[in-house]
Amino acid sequence: MMKPAEIPRDEDWAFQPRFRVLRVGSVRRGIRLEEIFWTVLQKIADARDCSVGDVILACESRLEKGANLSSALRVEAVTYLQQELEAALSKTGRQAVRNQVMASPSPCFALTGDKQLMAYNPAFIGFVQSRLSSLASDATGQGVRLSLDIQFSDLIEKLRIEGSGPATVGFVIGVERQLIRGRLNAILAPLIDREAIIGFILPN
Repeated sequence: MMKPAEIPRDEDWAFQPRFRVLRVGSVRRGIRLEEIFWTVLQKIADARDCSVGDVILACESRLEKGANLSSALRVEAVTYLQQELEAALSKTGRQAVRNQVMASPSPCFALTGDKQLMAYNPAFIGFVQSRLSSLASDATGQGVRLSLDIQFSDLIEKLRIEGSGPATVGFVIGVERQLIRGRLNAILAPLIDREAIIGFILPN
């Protein structure tokens, strides 16, 4: 099986056509496609644990006689990307963030770049109540201010580094004039339309 090719650094690499001769079934075929489509076809092959030639053969077997194979391969590549996008979108969004926050047994919340709490669990409210005697027992997250000891943009950049894992940072929670200080583990929230983190409060 062919190894995935490195993506060229030229910003116009995706548009550059490349002619390749591959074994497709029992014959060798010469096919010209733009580089972006070869890259996606290789991703499909990797996902299916087969060769690009096998992907082409499967695509060709579905074509009617006389149909254009190059066009069919482009459709195959775009269809794969569309399916991958739909799968990714099903795992992202506000509800996905809420589910992760609510599933945590420890105090947990989701914070956006404008310092808005977009989700929090009952353990988080219990954490705040236990440290602020003036907070009503039926209080919610309304009026709770939260800030980090690192610039939000710097934290996002740090978390985006592949393999970096969670980042441990300090935080301050403010309710009226009262403050709570502590530390938390932060991860990126599964959102594509905004920057946000999920914070898991660490025990003192």
